[in-house]
Amino acid sequence: MKVLESVLKGMTTPVTYLNITRLTDYRKDGHPSVYRKQILSDEQKKTPLLYQDCSHWCLPGVPDSWNEILYAELLLKLDQLG
Repeated sequence: MKVLESVLKGMTTPVTYLNITRLTDYRKDGHPSVYRKQILSDEQKKTPLLYQDCSHWCLPGVPDSWNEILYAELLLKLDQLG
């Protein structure tokens, strides 16, 4: 990340990046669930509550957090321009 930051600071065109990696690491649910490409046994498929929970499907998740941060960043930039 430090290399990226130094390159971005040296650019003539202003560029903003959002470091979502660290944010995702802090979240307990910051991992894929069914889509983690782990092959489930027939027994596991019969009991999805063991590997699925509402936090993955009912509540706002990691990508929702990214979108909120991006939206806030866009609003800040718009406010700075106007």
